[in-house]
Amino acid sequence: MRKPRFQYALITVAAVLTTAACAPTPASAPTPTQPPAPAQPTEPPTPTAAPAPAETPTAEPTAPAEAPAAQVIVYQIDPTASEASFTINEELFNVPTTVVGVTSKVGGSIRVDWSNPANTEISKLEIDAADFKTDNENRNRAIRRFILQTDQHPKIEFAPTKIDDLPASVTPGQTLSFKVTGDLKIRDISKPATFNVTATADETRISGEATTVITRDAYALSIPSVPGVANVTNEVTLTLKFVATRQ
Repeated sequence: MRKPRFQYALITVAAVLTTAACAPTPASAPTPTQPPAPAQPTEPPTPTAAPAPAETPTAEPTAPAEAPAAQVIVYQIDPTASEASFTINEELFNVPTTVVGVTSKVGGSIRVDWSNPANTEISKLEIDAADFKTDNENRNRAIRRFILQTDQHPKIEFAPTKIDDLPASVTPGQTLSFKVTGDLKIRDISKPATFNVTATADETRISGEATTVITRDAYALSIPSVPGVANVTNEVTLTLKFVATRQ
C-alpha cells in the first residue's frame, strides 16, 4: 500500500512542475518612447545685398584760365620795349607831311588787382621830352628849344585820376578796352586828358596802346616861323605803346 502513495506524490509534483512550466511569462513593459525633439526654428535666409549701381563716369569740366595766385601784382613799364610819340600834320615846302616824334624814355608802373580788376591803379607816367626825335634834326632842335622848351621843362607828365570801363573779373590773356583820365602836364601847363587804352595782361606781362588827342592851343605850343613850314595842325595825337613786366 505504501508504493501507490509514493507514486501519487510523484505524479502530483510532476503536475505542479508541468503547470509552472506552461504558465505564460509576463511580457516586459515596453520601453517608453522618447518624444521627438521639437524642430529648431529655421533662421530666415540672410538677404543678399543688391550690387551697387555702376558709376557712370562724368566728363571733367574744362577749367577756365585762373587768375594769378598773387592777387595784386605790380608791373613796371619797360623802356626797351615801349615808346611815346606825337603825331602832327604840316605842309613842308607845300607838301602835306605827317610828322611823328618818338622817344623810348618812358617810366611808370601799373598795379593790377586780379581779384577785382576795377581796382587797378596806374602811377604817374613820365616821358623824357628832350629825347623826342623826328626824321629831321632841324625840326628836333626847334621842338626842344622853342616848342617844348626842354631846358626848363624836361619831362612831360601824366597823372591818372580815374580808370573807367574795367570789368569786375578778367581772364589772363584777355584783351580789354578801357579809358584812363588824368592830368597831362606839358611844360608848366596841366590839363585834363583821357586816353583810350587797349591792353592784354597775364601774370608776367602787360602790353597795350593808349591814345588821346590834344590841341596845341590848350598848352600854348606855338610853332616858330620857319621857312618852308606852314599850316601846322592844331590837333596833336599822343600815343603810348607800352610793355610792362612783373616786378
